[in-house]
Amino acid sequence: MASRVLFPLAAAFALIAVPLWLAAPFHGGIVITPAWHGHEMLFGFALAVLAGFLSTRPAPVATWTLLATWLAARVAAAAGTGPLALIAGLSFPVAVLVITAPPLFAGAKRAQNRILPALITALLIVDGIWWAGAVWLGPALQQHALLAALDLFALLLLIVGGRALPAAVGGYLERRGIARRDAARSEYELPLAILVGAAALFDLLASDRVAGALCLGAALLALRRVIAWQLHYTLREPRLWTLALGYLWLIPGLALKGIAQLGVSFADTAMLHAIAIGGLGTLTLTMMARTALLRARQPLENFADIGVAALLLSAAALSRLLSPLVPVAAGPLLWCAGLAWACAFGILLARLLRTAARTRQRL
Repeated sequence: MASRVLFPLAAAFALIAVPLWLAAPFHGGIVITPAWHGHEMLFGFALAVLAGFLSTRPAPVATWTLLATWLAARVAAAAGTGPLALIAGLSFPVAVLVITAPPLFAGAKRAQNRILPALITALLIVDGIWWAGAVWLGPALQQHALLAALDLFALLLLIVGGRALPAAVGGYLERRGIARRDAARSEYELPLAILVGAAALFDLLASDRVAGALCLGAALLALRRVIAWQLHYTLREPRLWTLALGYLWLIPGLALKGIAQLGVSFADTAMLHAIAIGGLGTLTLTMMARTALLRARQPLENFADIGVAALLLSAAALSRLLSPLVPVAAGPLLWCAGLAWACAFGILLARLLRTAARTRQRL
């Protein structure tokens, strides 16, 4: 499966890339821009996780195509310039779209099921806009593209996490004899898609206030949705509360992004990390660990290490959010955030390697 290659690759990349970004200013010969950092966390790390998650039974040639194009795109983002870099950089999202979207479209019987393949298509378009900014049109366009990409990944997490989390929690409640209250399980998906998808469009158009208002609306709708899931019952189960923690980070994340874009005196780039670290980081980490175990037909037990990793990511998110608010400690807080992030994905990488080793021992 592609996840056996892409999940460890994504975890290792997350482990290395953030400390590299923080250390770059101390090495005069290395220039790593904020545009690179944001792009690689979304299209290098998060898109690799998405590709591994959605590529359930690809042919070996598809897996190696994803790996080769991912490597080509990372080289292009780090060192490439001109149209050839654009082609190499877009090769990975194109491969993800070609390999994962057709089965999703073919199986989409309801409008909600078309959201995922539409999101993959939109991510390719936004990455193309980022590359157009990198090659021809300048960094301002790159920044707008990254904001739109963050919206799209937030929506992806609201959809995928909003299906996985209540299903897992609901089954747990039923086994304990607790009545479920989440009868309306999919009616929120289209409204959330409209709100966050529109926010992405207005971010591309540099209409910050409109995008911010839409993000605030999405945060309120997500909060209303999550109340019925009775997440307080998950506190004794790391395999459940880690998922819940990641999903819950999306609500203040969208709200803080909206508040910043509406002009309140916060540092907006710092506020984005509630989504990027708290939501995206925690949910991708937890989903990789869970998916690797399920696909290896191993039980979802002994999840304490992933619980520690999830808490480290929350500490990283809080440190990053505080860094602009406490200027005298901004540098140490940034390093605390980066090291906590790296430790979390080091824990995940060790877990993925152990899972793979046990799978080989059984064969």
